Amino acid sequence: MKKLTTLTLILFLSVFGIRCKKSGSDIIPEEKSITIGQNRLFEPDQGTVSNVVKQANTAEVPLETMTKSFESFDKATGQMTFKSDANELKLLKNGSVVLFTGHSLKKISSVTESGGKIIVKTTAAKFVDYYKSAKIDYKTAFQWNSSVLNSSIIDINNEKGARVKHIEGKQEWTYKGEIRGWEVELALAPESSGDNRKLGLNLKAKKGNLGAIEFKGFISNFNIESQINVENSRLNTYSESHNDINGEIEAKYAFLSMSNADAAFEIPINFMRVMVVHGVIPVTYRIKCVLKVYPEISANSTCQANLKLAYSGTNGFSYENNSLTPRATMANFNPSIIGETGSASTGIVGVGVGLEFPRFEIGIFDTVVVPYFLTNTSVVSYFESGLPFMPGPCNSTRITLKAETGYNFSFLGLTTSGSLKLFEKSQEYKTPGSKCPAANIPFLENTLALKNY
Repeated sequence: MKKLTTLTLILFLSVFGIRCKKSGSDIIPEEKSITIGQNRLFEPDQGTVSNVVKQANTAEVPLETMTKSFESFDKATGQMTFKSDANELKLLKNGSVVLFTGHSLKKISSVTESGGKIIVKTTAAKFVDYYKSAKIDYKTAFQWNSSVLNSSIIDINNEKGARVKHIEGKQEWTYKGEIRGWEVELALAPESSGDNRKLGLNLKAKKGNLGAIEFKGFISNFNIESQINVENSRLNTYSESHNDINGEIEAKYAFLSMSNADAAFEIPINFMRVMVVHGVIPVTYRIKCVLKVYPEISANSTCQANLKLAYSGTNGFSYENNSLTPRATMANFNPSIIGETGSASTGIVGVGVGLEFPRFEIGIFDTVVVPYFLTNTSVVSYFESGLPFMPGPCNSTRITLKAETGYNFSFLGLTTSGSLKLFEKSQEYKTPGSKCPAANIPFLENTLALKNY
């Protein structure tokens, strides 16, 4: 069995709290933010923390102290370092759970002074260790714009100096390099004027003359609404909705006798931005773009496809009454074949190509509660020439749009975790006379199944 090739683009983003004013037909961002240590936190358009009831043996380090005196946090050891003027830290009791406003919830191990600094050693604490009850609400416009990219450090594959770079004088950020024998090119182009408020994406991967894949298209700005309600030390309700999404993806690939696919490879791209709700609770949206490629093509065989999909709708979920349910609708699903699509072989050809974008990971304070919340566009080609004991001949290509979410609510007082499909819609194209398997092609479908990255 050949190996799945994956290309993972990891984007740490919080493009929230971008308050906008009009200047002619353009939208100019006005970012309202605070800075804690080396981190800049942005405010949502609307956000409140209410109905707060604290647990016993808790304390709070105020925002003023965090912005003026906090210097660093070592995640590996739990050590926090402050300037010597943060005298209130000396009153923190060992064993107490402390809200470091805008940063984290921690359990205190010790507070000491060393080298003119105040050293606070901590261990992890859950949301419900500090809050017996609390309600978090926020709404914000998720805007793909040049301000977001300009204020972010975008790394490639965790390699020093390997980054997506801004092209001077253009609204475009690009990367070009080689990953495990594949030539990879990426271009990101935000458009934020008039009605064209979106992020253009063009992702290419080529392996000599044996294989080439390209995904290009856009995703629009959209609106995020989130409500989290904790009562009596456990999560009561949690809803997340991404509204008014419009997107378009064109998938194009061609393979020639690729029977030895490389091992999996990944390219992380990091956007470092965090949102802070009501000046208290940081919420991080970590975004990934994952390209999956699975070629299973015997000698003297070819496979190619060129399809486009336009879509629009709402993506979301709701947790209530101990149950997670979809809150997703697909107002538009419009696939089409726009170029050469089909396979040729004397045996069997199978190709699966998928693009997960956007793929969100949502964290509260410094703990992930939604490991993935994604939209996946996949194309599967299957050809079988009519071999004995097979139903063929079959020449089929299918495009699918699917949304899924994973969840882990232990930080919020529950042992609940799992995954949920939010929506799925497909369109299959067959050549006349095809006799294809009634079921999906397992060896292709399994390779494109959701994985944690």
